[in-house]
Amino acid sequence: MSGRPLYVAFVWNQHQPSYRDGDTGGLIMPWVRLHGSKDYFQMAAILEGYPQIRQTFNLTPSLLEQLGDYGAGAEDTYQKADRPAELLSDREKRFLLHHYFDIHWERVIRRHSRYRELLELQGCTREPAKVNSAVERYRPQDYRDLQVWFNLSWIDPEICGADPLLKGLLEKGRGYTEAERRLVRERQDDLLGGIIPLHRRLQEEGQIEIMTTPYYHPIIPLLIDSCSALRACPGLPLPRRFQYPQDACEQLQAAAEQYRKLFGLRPKGAWPPEMAVSPETVALLATYRFDWSISDEQILSRSLNAEIIRDGYGHVLNGDLLYRPYRVRGAGGEIAMIFRDHHLSNRIGFEYQHFRPEDAAADLVHRLLKIRENLSWAPENHLVTLSLDGENAWEWYQGDKGPFLHSLYRRLSEEPLLCCCTVSEYLAANPPQRCIDHLFTGSWVDHNLTRWIGTENKNSLWEHLLDAREAVERCRQNGSCRTEKIKEALHYIFVAEGSDFPWWIDSMPYHLAAPFEALFRKHLVAVYRSVGLSVPEGLTRPLIRPRPGDSPAADQYSGGPISMVPTNPARE
Repeated sequence: MSGRPLYVAFVWNQHQPSYRDGDTGGLIMPWVRLHGSKDYFQMAAILEGYPQIRQTFNLTPSLLEQLGDYGAGAEDTYQKADRPAELLSDREKRFLLHHYFDIHWERVIRRHSRYRELLELQGCTREPAKVNSAVERYRPQDYRDLQVWFNLSWIDPEICGADPLLKGLLEKGRGYTEAERRLVRERQDDLLGGIIPLHRRLQEEGQIEIMTTPYYHPIIPLLIDSCSALRACPGLPLPRRFQYPQDACEQLQAAAEQYRKLFGLRPKGAWPPEMAVSPETVALLATYRFDWSISDEQILSRSLNAEIIRDGYGHVLNGDLLYRPYRVRGAGGEIAMIFRDHHLSNRIGFEYQHFRPEDAAADLVHRLLKIRENLSWAPENHLVTLSLDGENAWEWYQGDKGPFLHSLYRRLSEEPLLCCCTVSEYLAANPPQRCIDHLFTGSWVDHNLTRWIGTENKNSLWEHLLDAREAVERCRQNGSCRTEKIKEALHYIFVAEGSDFPWWIDSMPYHLAAPFEALFRKHLVAVYRSVGLSVPEGLTRPLIRPRPGDSPAADQYSGGPISMVPTNPARE
């Protein structure tokens, strides 16, 4: 390898599912707004201080669409309770006491004396029924301070520190005014409005590459043929066969059209949701002229029928296998693919939160240099791919993402033996030299598809989805509905095909899964109403039940993927 650098590709997946209520049209969860003001803007903005660091971002269409909704004046459920404290109803007060502590308690809330005081006054409970007694303990000023602290905490700490007004609010700590409450919301709006322009500018300047994904983030192999799940797990109990490759085509086409509108280019990279791939997925991506895609090292290992060997420290000993692109052929198409280092990506997502930020950065750079050392014999360039979601890990870090990423980017900028690049930049200079003719069907989760299908409740979702899809197809074929109504129904089908619905069911605590199950049913109800059909009785009641010890979900539409769930893997 002589003096050549090791190339490093950071690929950040920025995703939120569609939170639009299929009945009312409102946004029922706040995570686009909150992660937008805390993570999505700053993840790109921080790079401006390190021009040598080039990276790749996947901005999912469902996320981008909702950023547009906020820009057009949409409000989510959490915002509806963010109004003058003296005018709050009892229901709104209970909502604030239940949900305005939805951020990491130890890393965030307990670091600020007033926010901690408000949590203790609430009773330090996450049970909705237990907040009722706190309603009378809170005075209007307490509610107003809670409103300010919640939204302020969901703005990146570095942004707050650089903004004199926000910094002043942090230092003030309590006794906020109505004008100050509105100021925080205005700052959030400004950050959301800046996300797309910032990414477009950085791409035009060549510092980042933006990729896309099928519009509403479906598991493409399962849309093409749900029985493909049997390839990794023979004998897996499955629902009736779902086989609508045309839906996958529509979702890819819509994503490409949105990308051209927002960024003025043809997208080169396609992120398969949850890194779930199959030979048929390769052919589909090739059909829509994508140049490259990405999956996990476990998929590579099984595709090549070769183990990725690591020593006791996690260093890969046969890195020539993993750290290179491949030309992947499948079902009549082919595309370039890279495969992420599963171990290093998960160190960022799960392990480094336990390190001092400077130590975590030093560890990662050391490991990258060790990879280069182990490849010193090779005459070719190599690419290490580090890929994970760009939001969920940071609340667990000391000081959020800033201390770690600044230390990491400084070290990488000063290290001549490591070169951070975009994926397309690397592929242009280093096209794949090896081929994969038999791509394994699976995802980043245990190299299979069981996170989304195969349990009783997950299969129930697929059965209801198939019933609705078949109903729309019958209406289309018999001509009983106008074209625009068929199109409207298919829109709700595409939303309901999103991976986030089965992801939560049977895999996460009931109180986190229930909002997604309720939203899923809302979308399917909208399908039937769009084509003028009666709504099946099964969609009028929850498809999942509380487990022993769980309280039924009274407020079905306001929970979701909050940071306090330590067992939740960072979404990949």
